[in-house]
Amino acid sequence: MTSLPDPTRMILAYDADGREIRVTREQWRDNVLPGAIQQDWNDADRLAGLIIQSLNDGFIDEMARPAERLVELDRNAERAVVLQAIVYMKQGRLDDSERVLQTFCVQHGETGIVLTNLAKVHAERDDEARALDTLWHALQLDPNQDNGLGWFEAIHRDVGGDTAGIAAMRKVAGLPGSWRAQLWLARGELGSHNYAGALALYREALSRVGQPAPADLLMQMSGDLGNAGRIADILELAGPQFQVHAHGLQVGNNLIKANLHMGRLDDAQRILDELRAQNRPDWGENLAYWNKELTQARLGSAPNNG
Repeated sequence: MTSLPDPTRMILAYDADGREIRVTREQWRDNVLPGAIQQDWNDADRLAGLIIQSLNDGFIDEMARPAERLVELDRNAERAVVLQAIVYMKQGRLDDSERVLQTFCVQHGETGIVLTNLAKVHAERDDEARALDTLWHALQLDPNQDNGLGWFEAIHRDVGGDTAGIAAMRKVAGLPGSWRAQLWLARGELGSHNYAGALALYREALSRVGQPAPADLLMQMSGDLGNAGRIADILELAGPQFQVHAHGLQVGNNLIKANLHMGRLDDAQRILDELRAQNRPDWGENLAYWNKELTQARLGSAPNNG
């Protein structure tokens, strides 16, 4: 059952000049949220973002009408119906949540994300067998759903321990197109120091995706390899996959760090320059840090002619 939001918790916001302020939940609900809903009423992307943020902040009932409006407005019917179903589920309106998800499947066909949310409805009713059957069908349609995959593993681990959780991941990894399960299995192999096994799983995952490779794949792979001290493997596996428009700062950070560690300063500089060229002010602090690190590395590697 969903816990009630803490009424004393402050909400982070920004004033007209971009300064950070904090307001109470009541102030936000009464003075800010209605205007935000009105402002985003005809913009599907902004309205979806507002609904997601508001649900995270615990404003459930206030999002029922915006979610219904999103269904009317959004060309991304899957996104709209999933948010609507989540709102209904959080309100305890399980029949309504099931109805809108089933209607979507009739009109548009089943999708993995929609069926995962339908499985959550069954779970809320404590129909564990039906929830698991529906979740497995969802993963057959889309084995790389982060939440669905994690839930599937957790169900099995709760019953049979780590061995059952690993077996569940392997079952999903065997599905056509699966790559996310391979990442989690590889993390386990790294933890057991089976580096050859981990690298084989990473190569299998990369072989199953197109171009550009999913940013999630490169982020987790490079991060886990870095934590295991396998820096050269980061550059071998993730380096050739990097495309700045698709992968941005999060993957770029890991690659710059790996190149610096290996003394490949020119390669680190190239990635830094590609990131700078995106003109993202929100990346400025990170890029300034790497520029400083690169400058210091070049000074440290320069020949001493004194």
